[in-house]
Amino acid sequence: MNADFYQCMLYSKYIFYGLMLHGKELMSTRSNHNLVILMVFTILLSIACNTATLFPKSTPAPLPTATMEPKLIHFENDIVAFDYPAGMKVFNTADPAFIPYPFNVSLGGQMVAGLADPAEIGTNGYMYRTLGIFRQAILPGSNLEKVMEEAYKPMVRTTGYVDATGPVKLAGLPAYQQTYSYFDSRSQAPYELRDIWAEKDNLIFRVSIWTPPHNPENFAAFQSVTDKIINSLIIKDNLPPILETPIPESTASPTPFPTSMLLHFENDVVAFDYPKGMKIYSATDSTFQFYPDFQLGGELVAGLGDPKFTGFGNYYRSIRIFRQQIPAGSNLEAIMLEAYRVAEEHFQQENGILNANGPITVSGLSAVQRTYRVYSGEPAYEMRDIWIQRDNELYIIAIWTEYTNPDDFAAFQAGADVLLESLQIK
Repeated sequence: MNADFYQCMLYSKYIFYGLMLHGKELMSTRSNHNLVILMVFTILLSIACNTATLFPKSTPAPLPTATMEPKLIHFENDIVAFDYPAGMKVFNTADPAFIPYPFNVSLGGQMVAGLADPAEIGTNGYMYRTLGIFRQAILPGSNLEKVMEEAYKPMVRTTGYVDATGPVKLAGLPAYQQTYSYFDSRSQAPYELRDIWAEKDNLIFRVSIWTPPHNPENFAAFQSVTDKIINSLIIKDNLPPILETPIPESTASPTPFPTSMLLHFENDVVAFDYPKGMKIYSATDSTFQFYPDFQLGGELVAGLGDPKFTGFGNYYRSIRIFRQQIPAGSNLEAIMLEAYRVAEEHFQQENGILNANGPITVSGLSAVQRTYRVYSGEPAYEMRDIWIQRDNELYIIAIWTEYTNPDDFAAFQAGADVLLESLQIK
């Protein structure tokens, strides 16, 4: 009950009691008209009190709180165009710095553009809240359904926060959306994944929105942001062809990797920069094992392994630097010839996708590069060896990796190039 109504009813009560106390006197003096006036006044006052309750005084409406939405920025390249909120970090085609997490989920295609939430980028460079746009060609005899089936075959998926799998639209095209939860064993946490697949001009486009859920409000806010980006998405006509080996474009540095994503290594023999995601090993660390397991010769100076590519105690993606003395009467060509003859006894060497054999310059010294492919069962391994002679010493840089897909391979080679360009032989 509000204060005004309480006060009003109190006055009515006093008047009513007054009438009861003085009623006999009023009647005896035949002042009926006074009695009528007081009774009418009491009734009106009571009605007024009730009216005040039924129709309370209007109070000024609070001023609307202004929701400061982030400024929208327009992004455009020769494949897509869209608007995105200021504050998001944007990446152009095939930028190796765009590393969505979980990184062991690979659905194929070439990265067209990517966005990441800066608040969800780890010190290791992994991006835990992203929107990525990818495209890939439809091979003869295949179609969108078959591509999706193959992409999801290695994954164990469960129902996520949002169960919205089914037909949707993407950039005005008929599309199919997959929403699911994926448990990442490395971080021991679930991730909410949302992929939208569409087809245009014999190409498959995929928009992938990946994020840890954290909480429903936080999750819903990010989905709202990404919906705005998707709703503004334009996939252009007359698209450029997909490169077999895309050329990475840098985002925030003249090199393919921003400086913030590089670490520095130095010992008494060499010094170089390398991507943060790689693990460094010293020459005396016996725990560093690699595959394919053949040697080109020399003693290990430094080694790097990619933790994302391990199994049975081996690194399937590595960069290693070896050093050896050139025996008297020998030379670089003879040592290389013998090394690859012995290697051929373990793994047959075939032409690789790099096809970059020939002379190069590393650390200001003349060098010879050899690229090739070997197989171990089903996986193919792309091998890149660089032989550098300085006086009577020979340095061998072995850049070996299990082949995954063009984008991932190009990113790894870009990281290796950073090391080569920064390498100093002391």
